[in-house]
Amino acid sequence: MSDSTAIVPVAPADLVQGTHDPIALAVAAWLDSKQGRSGSTRTHAAYAATLADARAALVAVNLDLDGNPRAVALALQGWSRQSKVTGRTVKPATGAQRLAIISSFYEFVIRRGLLDLTTNAATLVDRPKVESYAEAKAIDSAQVRRVLSELRREAAGTGTAADHAARDLALLRVALTTGRRVAELAALRWRDVEVAGGAGITLTFRRAKGGKVMRDALAPSVSADLLAWLHRHYGAELGQLDKEAALWPALRHGGRAGRARLGEPLNVAGIAELVARRLDTHPHALRHSFAHGMRKAGAKDSEVQARLGHSNLATTGRYLAQLDRADNPFAHTLADMFDGE
Repeated sequence: MSDSTAIVPVAPADLVQGTHDPIALAVAAWLDSKQGRSGSTRTHAAYAATLADARAALVAVNLDLDGNPRAVALALQGWSRQSKVTGRTVKPATGAQRLAIISSFYEFVIRRGLLDLTTNAATLVDRPKVESYAEAKAIDSAQVRRVLSELRREAAGTGTAADHAARDLALLRVALTTGRRVAELAALRWRDVEVAGGAGITLTFRRAKGGKVMRDALAPSVSADLLAWLHRHYGAELGQLDKEAALWPALRHGGRAGRARLGEPLNVAGIAELVARRLDTHPHALRHSFAHGMRKAGAKDSEVQARLGHSNLATTGRYLAQLDRADNPFAHTLADMFDGE
């Protein structure tokens, strides 16, 4: 059986409801495929909500997702820019994201032959130009070194504050030296830790973007910080640790850190709060700093691409170009020239 005629599993809820709407079944199959690849219920919910919103906008003008592609594209163009606030439009990046989700649906159903369609209507939409990674910004390296030094000093002590410092030091160093996304960091469990004989650690990120599995061998000093934290929290015998044990557990009940219960894994919100508190920045800036650091260390763009997990080298090029934009090799010369002394 060819891929185009393969039977695609449909979400059980749709079968129970006994729907015979081919579009609804196609949507259910697409969502089931998306959740299977990402493993994220949050992603599933976001995609479902976006597609339902788009379909409602089409129905309001007597169209549907399987309608005339040019008419559907015209309706989607207005929908993609529409804000929930009357008289306003959304940011170009938001509109582009909405259309990317719809385009993914069309590509899926056309490839699988689930609907009588040959044209991806979303590709016909006149999309606004979005400056890729316009807000990409690396953290000042001096600030990072200062914060990490402070955490290391705190971690040398005892008590709750020292425990927090040891955990945060390990997490930040892993993030800064692997470039992993915050959701990938949050998904780490003890099963993802491979300790070599020399105490070097390799981490397996099983839920990387696009369904990829990424492996990162940590530098010896980063491995040492991570092991020091794990031994501190779980004891000397890590070999007996449950495979689902959190690498970054909540050390207090509730609170701002993602409102995780004591001992439960910090979620994305919890890690974001931690990064904001320690480095006064967004967690994605750690990924930006990793990419910038790789470039400064002399890595080729293809090497940065591989570590970031980008599918397209052009994406990495735009990413690095934005990060490099603030660099001016003549800045010190100009400062001296216009010093006035």
